[in-house]
Amino acid sequence: MKHHALWIVCFTMLMFAACRKENKQPDETPVSVTDAEIVSPADSTLWGHLGEDTGMSALQFITEKGDTLELYRTDPYTGEDGRLIGNIRNYTDRYAITLSPDSESMRTAINATQLSRKWSSAHGNIQFKSDGSIVAQDLPYKEWKLWNGHLLISSEQQHEYACVTRVDTMEITWLDEDSLVICDHIGQIIKLENKRE
Repeated sequence: MKHHALWIVCFTMLMFAACRKENKQPDETPVSVTDAEIVSPADSTLWGHLGEDTGMSALQFITEKGDTLELYRTDPYTGEDGRLIGNIRNYTDRYAITLSPDSESMRTAINATQLSRKWSSAHGNIQFKSDGSIVAQDLPYKEWKLWNGHLLISSEQQHEYACVTRVDTMEITWLDEDSLVICDHIGQIIKLENKRE
């Protein structure tokens, strides 16, 4: 009987020690993850130029790594047309493209060479330079990039205690030799004209 009682006491002490160990707070500080890290998808943009076999239904794309992709302009599975933004006359123009999930069709193809020029609007002049910087008159814009088929424009805004960098996601709705039309994140349409010198 004494052995049985001793066994129960030992078992109870072990259980109590195990429970206390589980309730102990970890020594490490938890790592916090910002909202930007959670919601920001990786950039899937491919850079390169169009090949001479580009036509009405297919787009030949030669990446900057030298790979040649033969892509449908309309997704054969969904029937959705890809968005071709800018002219395709010059095959030497630099393009930024995104692909459908199966990598057989283009989703967007943006003529970055055509975008990289001086534009004017009623609010001021802006130049998207090929190195990603922006030269702007009367506008706070500093940098631009193409990200997953969207135009990201960053600006610096001076607040009471600090200078804050803001990044706006915009959609290019039209691009040709003479005009650029952008829709900002609140649906406002911005129309610009080619500032020829």
